[in-house]
Amino acid sequence: MHNGFFFANRHSSDFWLAMGDARRPLLAGRRRNDYEISGRHGTVDFGGETYKPMPIPVEIYFISEDEYRLQVVAREIAHWLSGKGILVFDDEPDKAYDAVVYDEIDTDQIIRTKRATVVFECQPFASTINFLQSINPGVTRGHTVDIDSRGTQATPGIVILQNTGTVPITSITIIRRALRT
Repeated sequence: MHNGFFFANRHSSDFWLAMGDARRPLLAGRRRNDYEISGRHGTVDFGGETYKPMPIPVEIYFISEDEYRLQVVAREIAHWLSGKGILVFDDEPDKAYDAVVYDEIDTDQIIRTKRATVVFECQPFASTINFLQSINPGVTRGHTVDIDSRGTQATPGIVILQNTGTVPITSITIIRRALRT
């Protein structure tokens, strides 16, 4: 069994691809918030707690000996990697990155060498799969739902409420707490 990854709801093995090296930083780079002032040495650092997107380069390689199959799937691979999606590595199945590929992928290189490097540009922090897909049926008045991202940083989220009943939803309060351990 080869290590691989899910991206945009498809697994790399669907395209006869396996994952080689994937360099995942432990921490995204912090966004600078400093300014130069004319006539003053150095800079003034205004601090800040925001981070830059995190590039994750992933080496992929074709695991079939059938060269015709590679030529057929090369364009499918390019189409699959051309969108945005959730990126999950087989060796970290509980972590998900919001990712997109901006750099070009050389189809000829894949066909010629059966290898390529794909650079996923990810939002700075991974989330747990459960956090991204938390579904809580049967929420009633006075009900509390805790959603814990189990991450290392406070990150924003989206809460979607869907009324599946016939009675209007009223008097909803959403409280965001920073859960630190």
